[in-house]
Amino acid sequence: MCYEISSDINERIIVVLTGAIGVREATSVRQQLFPRLHNRMTGIAFQLEAVTEMDSSALGLLLAVQKIAEDFNVKVTILNAHEQLRERLIMAGIAL
Repeated sequence: MCYEISSDINERIIVVLTGAIGVREATSVRQQLFPRLHNRMTGIAFQLEAVTEMDSSALGLLLAVQKIAEDFNVKVTILNAHEQLRERLIMAGIAL
């Protein structure tokens, strides 16, 4: 798994995830991402095109980010998740 967290010129946080996302990867992303969530931002986008698998800890990470973003009135966008992953996200209660 590899990930990249950046911001665009519109102050939107962009998280690009690749490969299998498990406990270790979700923890690493959380440690890098959560401090940024308290800065000014216009949105958060998760690019999931290259994600092959997500376990419950990764789904929990996305749910937690959605909750924090909701508190700041910021929209979270899930981009390019393949159909099987989209189904898992929906079943977990993650807004697409």
